Amino acid sequence: MPYLSAARLTLVVLALAAASAPAAQANYAIPLDNPFASAAGARPEVYVYGMRNPFRWSFDRLTGDMWIGDVGGIQEEITHLPRARAAGANLGWNCRSGTATQSSCTPANHFVPAHTYPSGPDVVIGGFVVRDPTLPGFAGRYLFGRINSGIYRLEANGTATRTAADVVAVSGFGEDAAGRLYVASLAGPVYRLGQAGAALTRTSIGNFDEPVALAGVPGDAERLFVVEQEGRVKLRASGQVGDFLDITGLVGRAGGEEGLLAFAAAPDYATSGRVFAYYTDNSGDLQLDEFRRTATGPDRSEVSTRRPLLTIQHDPADNHNGGQLLFGPDGHLYLSTGDGGGQGDVNGDAQNLGSLLGKILRFDVGTGGDGLAPKLRAKASRRQRVLKLGGALAYVRCSEACAVAAGGRLRIGKREYRMRRAGKLTPPHRRARVKVLLGRKGRVALKRALRRRQTARVVVNLRARDATGNRSPLARRTVRVTR
Repeated sequence: MPYLSAARLTLVVLALAAASAPAAQANYAIPLDNPFASAAGARPEVYVYGMRNPFRWSFDRLTGDMWIGDVGGIQEEITHLPRARAAGANLGWNCRSGTATQSSCTPANHFVPAHTYPSGPDVVIGGFVVRDPTLPGFAGRYLFGRINSGIYRLEANGTATRTAADVVAVSGFGEDAAGRLYVASLAGPVYRLGQAGAALTRTSIGNFDEPVALAGVPGDAERLFVVEQEGRVKLRASGQVGDFLDITGLVGRAGGEEGLLAFAAAPDYATSGRVFAYYTDNSGDLQLDEFRRTATGPDRSEVSTRRPLLTIQHDPADNHNGGQLLFGPDGHLYLSTGDGGGQGDVNGDAQNLGSLLGKILRFDVGTGGDGLAPKLRAKASRRQRVLKLGGALAYVRCSEACAVAAGGRLRIGKREYRMRRAGKLTPPHRRARVKVLLGRKGRVALKRALRRRQTARVVVNLRARDATGNRSPLARRTVRVTR
């Protein structure tokens, strides 16, 4: 692969998005390790596919695993995706509905659900793996909802047990920055979950107008965003509730499966004030926007700060809009979308990698993960047969998806010869080989030097860069040339 300069890498990443998205929506980058970033005919945003309506799902804050609740056609399902295997996973719809056969197709890379139950009015509302230190009796267990019958605990054998903390019209779960768990009810209350003996309890933290989602504030356990379906976001801070953002003028046809569905604060929210909203707009399409906190205080945002990121056409149907928006442990933004509505996914969107529907999408919205440069590990054998190899080899690993740029110089006595630069795109923590090649003049000079038994060395310089421009310190490795 040819050498990628910093400018060219940025263009490559943005081109992946622009290749299948309108130019006006190129307000995000594609993470370098997205599973279909370079697949012909695929949307590079796609991370997980094959879903009917993944209204609520979550990350395990300890392991990074994904737990997805997909509202089914034949079966409601909960699927567990280990972090190391989540990229490119296929949940099977519309070939499968849970473990039941929906159509005659065979899904590739299919993950069987961890739990299913028959579909009906009591639809699944995905929850969280408990990492709340105040819930020791539920530690490590997955809690989820059924909209009509309350909160359930997933057992190790794949069955589910109803808990004592009954909540009617469960609409969503959320965690604050300390990992404390909350649940929202469309009837109005938002509850903090607690424990009394072996039982799960609930304590109201306020009443709202059709709350559908909850979002923590990174680094601030005293703040919690509450999303109201009509288009308002409330901020609960130290026990007091105030208005944060009102986009009711942008949200169309709120009610049923439409409205303001999800909200998330960026990992760098404390300094940037950036927040993200996902909703159905006045045309019935799916809309993802960025907003910013006002400069006058920490507890307000305005519609005037809006920056549209992505519009997905969805106007033919008002159901199956998906609805979860989360930042992952890698600092990237994840969004779930439904299959396009209607029944049975008649257009086959969920299994079509060229469609953004029936998917979990993954974006780089400029946070650069934790805002730090990638950590680069580089090794090179101290002695190499450079002439025979045609260049010098190095092996590299990055702490995140990155592009490694490598250059080198051949030194013979007081003379130096520049070697050809090389570049390598590398997934996180995976070893990759990089070779800097001898140029024509260097090859001739090295051949002559080895014949005369002169000492020759190659100095290899390596640097990593992530998709948002963070660069690692220069790594330099010296190789002695042998015959």
